[in-house]
Amino acid sequence: MKNSLLTLSLVLLTFYSFGQNLYESRDKLNVYKAKQEVVKGTPVICPANHSDVNTYVEMAEDVKLAIQAKRQLRPSGVKKAEFIVDYVDFPANAEASFQRAIDIWAEILSSDVPIRVIALWQELGPNTLGSAFPGDFRRNFSGSKKPFTWYPIALAEKMAGTELNSPLDYDMVVRFSSDVNWYYGATGTPAVGQFDLTTVVLHELCHGLGFVGSLEVEGAQGSFGSGTPYPFIFDTFVENDVNQSVVDTVLFKNPSTQLRNQLISENLFFNSVNSLKANGGQRPRLYAPTIFDAGSSISHLDSKSFPAGTPNSLMTPSAGFREVNNDPGTIVRNMFNDMGWKGSSVLHTPLKDFEDATEVKILAKVLSDTTYKDSNVKLHYLELDLETATNDDIITDNALTFPMVKTSAGNYEYNIPITDPTAAFFYWITLDDDFGKQATSPPNAPDLYWLFFVGIPDEAGPTIDYTAPTIVPAGNPISFLASVDDDYQVGIDTVFVSYKINGGTEQKFGLKKYDVNTDNPDFSQGTLDAISYLAEGGLPALSAGDVVTFRMTARDKAGNETIIPTTSGGTLLDDPVVLSDYTMAATSLLEPIERNVYDFNSSSEDFALLGFDVGVPNGLQNGALHTTAPYTNGLGLYDPVSGDTYLDFSANQIALLRNPIVVRGDTSIISFDEIVLVEPGEDGSVYGDQDFWDYVIVECSFDGGGSWIELGDGYDSGADADWKKLFTDNLAPANAENPTSNGTPSPAFYRPREIDIYDYLVAGVAGREMLLRFRLFSDQWVNGYGWVIDNLAIQQAKPKPLANEADKDLALRIGPNPTSDFIDIKLESVQGAKVDLQVIDIKGGISLQKEVKTVNNTLDHRLQVNQLNAGTYVLKVRTESGTKTGKFVVL
Repeated sequence: MKNSLLTLSLVLLTFYSFGQNLYESRDKLNVYKAKQEVVKGTPVICPANHSDVNTYVEMAEDVKLAIQAKRQLRPSGVKKAEFIVDYVDFPANAEASFQRAIDIWAEILSSDVPIRVIALWQELGPNTLGSAFPGDFRRNFSGSKKPFTWYPIALAEKMAGTELNSPLDYDMVVRFSSDVNWYYGATGTPAVGQFDLTTVVLHELCHGLGFVGSLEVEGAQGSFGSGTPYPFIFDTFVENDVNQSVVDTVLFKNPSTQLRNQLISENLFFNSVNSLKANGGQRPRLYAPTIFDAGSSISHLDSKSFPAGTPNSLMTPSAGFREVNNDPGTIVRNMFNDMGWKGSSVLHTPLKDFEDATEVKILAKVLSDTTYKDSNVKLHYLELDLETATNDDIITDNALTFPMVKTSAGNYEYNIPITDPTAAFFYWITLDDDFGKQATSPPNAPDLYWLFFVGIPDEAGPTIDYTAPTIVPAGNPISFLASVDDDYQVGIDTVFVSYKINGGTEQKFGLKKYDVNTDNPDFSQGTLDAISYLAEGGLPALSAGDVVTFRMTARDKAGNETIIPTTSGGTLLDDPVVLSDYTMAATSLLEPIERNVYDFNSSSEDFALLGFDVGVPNGLQNGALHTTAPYTNGLGLYDPVSGDTYLDFSANQIALLRNPIVVRGDTSIISFDEIVLVEPGEDGSVYGDQDFWDYVIVECSFDGGGSWIELGDGYDSGADADWKKLFTDNLAPANAENPTSNGTPSPAFYRPREIDIYDYLVAGVAGREMLLRFRLFSDQWVNGYGWVIDNLAIQQAKPKPLANEADKDLALRIGPNPTSDFIDIKLESVQGAKVDLQVIDIKGGISLQKEVKTVNNTLDHRLQVNQLNAGTYVLKVRTESGTKTGKFVVL
């Protein structure tokens, strides 16, 4: 790896300034960024149409023959798709219906990677037949055809020819209603009042495979990208009636009212080469009603254009009684082909830099459902001398082009001779198949290209991506898994951990390169397996109360080291970072309790402590639970090459109550006195904003600490004027960019806090065991005295007001309640342009979460809840001024 050119050796400082500019400007060039990214999607709903449709569409003839003959009607070497389905609560006859739909899609598609599906049989109500969504979406993976575009995971893996997520992750999540009168047979003869399950499964699987967009409407705004600037692959084909792409941000900003108007225009179409051919030269019309139908709009074909019983009607928004359809249709099949389910991919792992080389080998692999000539797999490259070249010399038309040499089926190579000891190589690979289609690596080549340098000394260490544990269970060995990478081709030499248990003698153990074939699949990270390093059970089992401090070191083949963690090293923001240590504490749980009071006037074994202590804090008179003063600043890593933040700088100080709390039904109050002297956020910031810096928060868990639920928003010293003044008036050194607050409180600074867990959880948690923890989060700059907690009372009796849910908070209205389809959420006098919605189930898990925009300081939003199981839920609405809660029931 390398520093900027200004810090390179004296030899390189003899380069002409233009050469330096070419080297230093690599991040500004059109080099394709190969770091894969992930985003989650939202379910697409299939509502029930309670009218007797009574239609039948037969299976496509090629699929029918292939299934009957148990053979594949494909070019030689193409593998059909394999689906692996995990059924949850499915009746046996429903599984058989599901499998018939699987068999159809398995004959239509081809993929070398298994498609893993979880199928859930749940109470969705009588008006929802099912829902589906891809496990996630990926971009920047090897084999993608469009840059800056999200692909559903099953399609991305087909194009990449390998698992991109963990083999333990699902590529698709589908749900089907147990409340519906289903027809499970194979003869296509449902009775009056029955829905055909195979038809609905075929439909929902289509959504999970990629018939899904991110285009949505919230209030007066239309948007795409699921919270990112990048469209789903489906979105890139959506046009309006005058052939304008709705994801063209020059025409329609994202988000904007102009985009919203397009999405509710009833005039949206899917424009791709082969879908036009399948539809008689016309663009297939999409479902785009004037009232946006969340979960249905855009992600379906228009039912007026493709009525039930006609070819291509499977992917219209709803299914009716006795509607049987065993064929996705030629339009959908060709839409899928153009999205990437049929075609060729050029797979290539981009080369990194070389300190010296006389020859560099370029490797490529071709995956193809079509045919092509080996001579049409070509390498293109441009070699520029670092001593003389400028950015103006990057003219891709001047590139040299050579056919790559076939080494085995689908595998190609070419050796580039290195004639200049200090050079930059811009390159890309193309494949032109026999049908006039081109695949490239990277996508959109040569507008985008790969780049490596030869002759630049390797002077910086690797990058390390690692998440350190905090409080761990005693009695179990601790495994370590990290992603370690270097920007030089020779790569990584060693990765190891140095640790001390309870301050004893330093010990070490190594991490080995993860082997997907022999190592535990529980540690697979999908595409990151190529740079994963693992020490399974690297740290021996700990005893309760053990404290471990440790560091991780990665060394590259040139001898450069990176050690984590680091933390801020001075009072200026650009002061060099210094080495620090991660800390973890081992604990075990004690007997459950219903209620208790803790005054902390003596040492307590009831808490597992990390960055906390029990004793008399400085300036106070009685014992308390408190963070060490000053509390720890955040730990992380700057990229050794670019200097950008690589591992976010953060630290968590935690006090975990070792006694699980048996949640009472009559009283659920947790109260304590506290002093909070942590860095306040910027004026106007609220919890969740990027400039809401350090904070404290109380959290609970119902799964043994696997996941944590917030019992209210995080808060800082800005929660009390006296706290904030004490913190900000005592910053030292004065005028420093990264000061420490030396403010020390007196007992007069204590303030009471009371938390009713039923403000955040539903009544169904009564009787369950709940873990409770107190957590202080800090970033890398500015710290102070910390958090003090005293007189902690768990579930002490307190009369509950006699009030119905509406009386609890007159400003928040939820209806209809109970519901089976949706709830309308209304909240007036909202501060801020957006709110966060969370739906929490009876187990304390987050069932739904989304960000919603407000209009004129009013929240008026319809939230689809028909994919939820029947039961009681808590709705949390987080605004800039705080959190509102209410309950609703799904039937």
